[in-house]
Amino acid sequence: MRPARFARPPRSRGAGFSLAEVAVTIAIVAITVLACYQGLDGSMLTAAQTRNMKVARELAQLTLGQVESGLYWEEIESGIGGSYAEEGYPSFYYEIALGDDQFIDVDTSQQRFDSWAYQTELREQRLLDEGATDEEIDEQEQSFEEVRVRVTFDSVLDFSNEVILERWIPWEQVYGPDEERDSSGEEVASDV
Repeated sequence: MRPARFARPPRSRGAGFSLAEVAVTIAIVAITVLACYQGLDGSMLTAAQTRNMKVARELAQLTLGQVESGLYWEEIESGIGGSYAEEGYPSFYYEIALGDDQFIDVDTSQQRFDSWAYQTELREQRLLDEGATDEEIDEQEQSFEEVRVRVTFDSVLDFSNEVILERWIPWEQVYGPDEERDSSGEEVASDV
C-alpha cells in the first residue's frame, strides 16, 4: 500500500474556536494594548516635564551669569523679568529678585532647608571664635547680594512649572562699581 501524499486529517465538529474564546482573546489583547498606550503616554509626559525642567534650569543659570557679568546694572533695582523668546524658548519666562525681595506669587507651603543661612551661622560663629567684631562680620556679609531667578513654563499635568535658582554674587558685579569710589578705592568727596 502506498501512503497518500497530501492526506487531510478527518474534520470534526468541535475543531474550531468558539465565539466565547475569540471574545476573551480580543479582550486580553485590547487590555494589553491599552496598558501599553497608557504607559507610553505617561512616559511622554514625564519626558516633556524633564525636558522643561532641564531647559528652565539652564536658562536660569544663563540669567544668573548675565547678572553676574553686569549686563543688568542699569535696570537691576527696578526689577527684571521677561521671556526667553530671543533664545528660542518663547514659553519660558523669568523673574529676578534681589536680597529680601520676594517673587510675586510665592508658594510658601513648601518649607525648605536654607543651607545658606546655616552656613552663614557657622561662618559667623567661627569668625566670633577667632575674635572678629560684629562690624567686621557685617562688612563681610554686605559685600555680597543674594540673587534669585525664577523661570516658569507651561505646566504639564500636575507637575511643578517653575525652577528657582539662587546665587550669592559680589555686590559690585550686581550693581556695578560704586560711583562714590575712584579707581584707587578711596572715597570721593561729593559736592552736595
